[in-house]
Amino acid sequence: MRKGYLISIIGILIFAILVTIGVIIYKNTNSNLQQEENQKNIIEKNQIEENIIQSNMDLVTTTSEQEKVSPNSMFIFKVYYKKCEHITVEKEKVAEVMVNKTREDLEGIYKDWNIVTFRNDEVLFYKEEEGICKEHYILKELDNHIAIYILDENEKETLKEKTAILTNYLPEEDINRLKQGIRVDGRDKLNKTLEDYE
Repeated sequence: MRKGYLISIIGILIFAILVTIGVIIYKNTNSNLQQEENQKNIIEKNQIEENIIQSNMDLVTTTSEQEKVSPNSMFIFKVYYKKCEHITVEKEKVAEVMVNKTREDLEGIYKDWNIVTFRNDEVLFYKEEEGICKEHYILKELDNHIAIYILDENEKETLKEKTAILTNYLPEEDINRLKQGIRVDGRDKLNKTLEDYE
């Protein structure tokens, strides 16, 4: 009886050690992925800044006819957030009132933005913000569903939406993680994480 008790204690200790090692490996993997994403964002930011410098140097025109925004043009807005080092990209079709506008016209309208690329079919705008982007999320359980909350720079949670994904059929480990909150950075990662639970 004493031998069985001793074997049980050793088994529990081995299990606890394995769980601890698993948690450490998981945290290190997530940390490495976050560092890679931050480095990618910094490289992209540097490329955009180089494009801004190059486009400012290329402003001398040799023709009197100026390039203008076409009706089929696409406006792309890139924002670099200094605190989280993320870059967000928003694309929108050109509004009718913007058709036939020149680069100078747009510089007057979008004063807070740098125009990195100006072509009749595409205009790329860029700017930097001090705070964090709105792509920091936490997933939690709400009324037996997975709910998405947006985190602000003070870690305050605001409900974005309650998904149709039921938590009743998830493994207990996933339910426990959702009760504590699963942090996800970036829209792509959010979509992938939700797909894993569907």
